[in-house]
Amino acid sequence: LILDNGIGIDENEIERVFDKGFTGTNGRNHHKSTGIGLYLCKKLCKRLNHEIKIASKNGQTIVTIIFPCNSYLTLQ
Repeated sequence: LILDNGIGIDENEIERVFDKGFTGTNGRNHHKSTGIGLYLCKKLCKRLNHEIKIASKNGQTIVTIIFPCNSYLTLQ
């Protein structure tokens, strides 16, 4: 579990956060965003067959990455 105390992502921008170069309102206002981080996370998750989801509400954003479990490895 990784937690931070960032300012969150606007709910109306959630659909675009995985787009390459998208910084959103908060990124543009604070001039620290490159728009590459969540894009790379999405690409890596896709390549590794992991699921990544994002949800935002009331100034809080949750990014969830689901790692598939290989039953053979867990039984040993």
